[in-house]
Amino acid sequence: MTAALLVLGGFLAASPAAKSARQRCPVEKIDFTQETGCQNDGYVRFCAPDGNKQVRAAIKRIAPKAEKRSERKCGETESLFFLPVPSEPDLGSCVERGGAMTSRAWNQVCALARLPQIDGFRQVRFE
Repeated sequence: MTAALLVLGGFLAASPAAKSARQRCPVEKIDFTQETGCQNDGYVRFCAPDGNKQVRAAIKRIAPKAEKRSERKCGETESLFFLPVPSEPDLGSCVERGGAMTSRAWNQVCALARLPQIDGFRQVRFE
């Protein structure tokens, strides 16, 4: 039984989820905290380089619902992306309306922020 636990522990330690949990969230690239992550109008935004298929694939893998806003640019060589953060608690991104992000939503933002080609995240407030 001890050997089985050691083998299981080795698999868990090597799993992507375990690896991701150990990685630091680059909070210096995010202009909000997990506690304030849902104080927005349903989205957070970030910029990513145009034409980089590897970055685009990584964004799609990490956040399949991220929306590229082709009508808007961040700079001459970057596209604007919106990541939906629905505020209704039953939709899984927010603990409560206008409150904290769930761990799952925060981990998604952190995973995107770990991509070196993404400089930062801002909350979206339509006025």
